[in-house]
Parts: sequence; structure tokens; C-alpha cells
Amino acid sequence: MPQSPTEKSGQLRRYAVPEGLSPEQRFEHWRTWYGSAVETPMRLEKSKDAAPLPFSPSAISLAGPGFSLIEMYNAPALGSWAPNPDTRDLRLAYFRKAPALTLALNGVPEPVPPGSVRFIDTSLGGSFDAPEGFHALQINIDRSSLDVSDAALASLVRLPDLAKHPIVGTFVIPALLSWKRPGIDREALGTADILRSVMATLVGSLLETPVDNEAQKPALSRAVKKYLDASYDNPDLDVAMVAERFNLSRRSLFYFFENEELHLGERIRALRTRRALELLLQADAQKITFSEIATSCGFTNVQSMRRAVKEFTGMNVREIHRSETVVRVALQQLRESLIP
Repeated sequence: MPQSPTEKSGQLRRYAVPEGLSPEQRFEHWRTWYGSAVETPMRLEKSKDAAPLPFSPSAISLAGPGFSLIEMYNAPALGSWAPNPDTRDLRLAYFRKAPALTLALNGVPEPVPPGSVRFIDTSLGGSFDAPEGFHALQINIDRSSLDVSDAALASLVRLPDLAKHPIVGTFVIPALLSWKRPGIDREALGTADILRSVMATLVGSLLETPVDNEAQKPALSRAVKKYLDASYDNPDLDVAMVAERFNLSRRSLFYFFENEELHLGERIRALRTRRALELLLQADAQKITFSEIATSCGFTNVQSMRRAVKEFTGMNVREIHRSETVVRVALQQLRESLIP
């Protein structure tokens, strides 16, 4: 979404049709906003299939240095845009819910199944027919920062649905579904680095061109951390499993985490220990055996849990309740070290 000179980078914006308007007025309000809000001005018209239902589209967007994100829930509409040869955007759209959507690029209309992921070249004219229930998310990146030429862009646009591409599933879709978290507008610079990393990794894979490891670091690190957060309670989780999950060598994986406060194996142990301390500090912890706590946290046995607790707190598990204040300080430090 474009920014006016008075807007600050990283501003989160929301749109909803105001209350108290007639159906015709509601559509006109949306058409006026939509035509100027998306980065390539669009002409919006009512779909011929529009049902006489309350018209309630909505949108949320975030604009930052060299990127923008937008999510739209749209009522039935037809849209078209004129060629804009001056645009430098690389746009990737995830049509999360798009029953019977038709998208026309280069003058050729084609159906777009729900869940599709496609590149769109906004320097060329195009159109869409969005039925009721349309829900789409977009990443827009300054393609000059990714060194994507006009010829490369033309190759990307010709690609069919990318939803099953492993990088799209691992990096792109999670990024599109998670960016609206609280405080994201204060993290615009970090978000820009992650998105450029995501797109550089994807484009390099699709065009079979080498991608600098430094460019991949932000996206890969974030994706691995999310995977660990969801999987630490699996006792089989180790560096080898993570390397296989992300199709990387152990050496490459260690390289991506070499500057982190916690290296990969240490992070897995820290996640398990954090959960173990939380359970041990609970008032009814006495009702849970040490063996049950160890198992629920992903430790292979009680002894490995005891060693981890001792390492991070300096105390034996049986001393936890006698020194609760000290343990809570250690637990907070552990939580802070695990912030992505």
C-alpha cells in the first residue's frame, strides 16, 4: 500500500465500510478507497453475480521501507488496472479463498483455484472477477532490491500455481498469515529484512539462480524457530531432524544460527527447559511426576531434564519450590533468550 509524505514507515492501516450508508453508497466508498489504496490504481465495478447482500469488504495493510503487505476480504467485484511501466514492485498474491475467481494477465483470463499463489506483473494491464467470499493477501517488494530484471519478472509471472512449492509452504504463506501480530508496525525494518529474505530465497529457487546465504538468514532463522516452538515436545527432535525438514545440511544449519544467542541444539534444550520450569512452578506440580513432566516437554528421560534444569538455573529440580523467586528470574531470562 503506498504511503503519503505524512505517513510514517511501518504504519498499520485498516479499512471498513462506514455504517449508515446505503448499499450503493457503501460500494462507492469502497471503490474510491480501493482505487487509490492498492499500489496500482484499479477501476472497480460491481460484479454481475453480486447478490443483494450487505456489502462489507474490509482490508488491513502495512507499509514499510521497500515493501507493503495487504490483506483484503472482498464482496463481489470486477477490477481492472492499466499498464504502469514505472512500477518497480514484485507482487506475490495468495488467493486464500477465491471460489470461481478469474484473473486476466496479459489479456488472457484464467480461473484461479482457492489457495493459489501467483506472481502478478502490475506493469502490464490486467483484470479480475472476484466473487463473494474473496480473501487475498499480497506481498509487494521493491524488486530492484532483489535484482529481479524485467526478463526474470516475465518468467515468474508465467509460472503456474506455486502453493505446493516447499519454500512457499515453509516461508511465504506463514509470513502472510502471521504479520498482523500486535506491535508489527513498530518492527518495520526487521519485517522488511525478513520479507526480502523470503522473496530472495523463493525467486532464487524458481529462477535457479544462486542466493547469498546472508540474504536467506532472516527468513530461514524465523521459520526454523517457529518449527522448534511447535515441535520441541517431540523427543526425536534434534539438529538432524531440523536439517531434513528444511532440506539443509547440518553445516548450513549451524551457519544460519552461528550469531544467535542460542545455537540450534541449545535452543531446543532451552525450549524444553522453559516448559519444564513452568510445570515445576505450578502450585499443583506435586501431582505431576518428574517423569510425566520430562515426557511432556520432550526430554528422553528424567535425568536429561534434571541436567537441563541444573544448567539453566543452577539448582536441582527438588530445590525449585524452596527458591521460587530465584527460579522465576531464571525462567524470565530463559523466555527472553527465546524471543524470535
